[in-house]
Amino acid sequence: MEVNRIIESNREKLIEDVLKLVSYESVQGEAEEGMPAGEKVAAVLEETLAMGKAYGFRTMNVNGHAGVIEYGEGEDYVAVLGHLDVVPVGEGWTKNPLGEVSGDRIYGRGTMDDKGPMVAALHGLIAVKESGAPLKHRIRLIFGTSEETGGADIVNYLKSEKQPVSGFTPDADFPAINAEMGILVIRLSKELKEHNLLSLEGGQAVNMVPDRASVRYLESGEEKSLSFEGVSAHGSTPHKGKNAISALIRGMKEKPEFSELKDTLSVLEYNLAMDLDGHNMGVDLEDEASGKLVLNLGKMKLENNHLDTYINIRYPVTFAMEDVTEKIRSIFEKEGFSFEILSHDGPLYYPKDAAFIRKLMDVYAKETGDESEPLAIGGGTYAKMMKNIVAFGPLLPGREDTLHQLDEYILTEDLMTCARIYANAMIELAK
Repeated sequence: MEVNRIIESNREKLIEDVLKLVSYESVQGEAEEGMPAGEKVAAVLEETLAMGKAYGFRTMNVNGHAGVIEYGEGEDYVAVLGHLDVVPVGEGWTKNPLGEVSGDRIYGRGTMDDKGPMVAALHGLIAVKESGAPLKHRIRLIFGTSEETGGADIVNYLKSEKQPVSGFTPDADFPAINAEMGILVIRLSKELKEHNLLSLEGGQAVNMVPDRASVRYLESGEEKSLSFEGVSAHGSTPHKGKNAISALIRGMKEKPEFSELKDTLSVLEYNLAMDLDGHNMGVDLEDEASGKLVLNLGKMKLENNHLDTYINIRYPVTFAMEDVTEKIRSIFEKEGFSFEILSHDGPLYYPKDAAFIRKLMDVYAKETGDESEPLAIGGGTYAKMMKNIVAFGPLLPGREDTLHQLDEYILTEDLMTCARIYANAMIELAK
């Protein structure tokens, strides 16, 4: 098709544009006027809109919460919804986290999640425009700014902008994802009245498997420390990582220096550090549509003599939040912990034969030859923020998942495949 030829002719420019956006370390910072996600995220948003304008598209900054690159005419629009914010880089990279091409890979934080895929969508839109494909609806690329931190970017976008008629978010796996688990973030806090701790911390974000955890403490008046390293992974797939906080809890429990904390450590170890599916707490729920519950012990910190523990739970789509929370609340409140739900995203579910999902699946099958069925995942995406949106790529079957990990990368050829799929998907949805 003509759009595929145009995309291939712009290969080098596509790579250049990915590197340009990845060069911004756009981790959410302190909110400022006109910059609700902080200065660094605002900077990459302005760069993205300038890029869209240079390619001849209409652009709009929606009060700093989101950006729009748009093509076409019509009352309604089809959306490609992604984000420009990223999780922290972390330590231990062997490649440049702000962008590097090495062999057949493009490295850097955001190459897979989500700057690379959104640049692929932008170049798909360039090809749609240049091909002159007839469209009934406008096409909007919507760039959010606080997806990784559960911010209000899309909520604020929808205060002034209408819902799309259909679309996708390039922020998960191929093929189309018709079911996303409910997501909970819970804080369990306990006041430590007698202890020898000076500091304790582990984890950078609750939706990441923590790769570092450490404690500083006094023993006979002497300051000592204990630390553990793990392997980071996305919170929806904790089995792919190695949890440093879990290792720290076990390590502390084994040392006589922490005998006063033994009961607290035992509760945390049994219910959280030994468990990835909630079975020790009796919340190991499962359904046919989306599979088993997933539990990630994501952060822990000592602050003002309170030990705060943060867990991230993905629960199956046919269950309610209360099926999970009430059992956990009961267990920990009996042990002297306070229980607080910090955030909750309900499940998402569309039938596999929904018209817009079938269109996405047909485009994907034509481009890849893969006729797999739609997927269910534990990861939460922007699909939950808008109507008639599902996650669609960028990770192709059989590829290494580097989401939220050190040396995050995307294969150059996979990025080109994404651009072709997204271009043709936009045409099918918008015509």
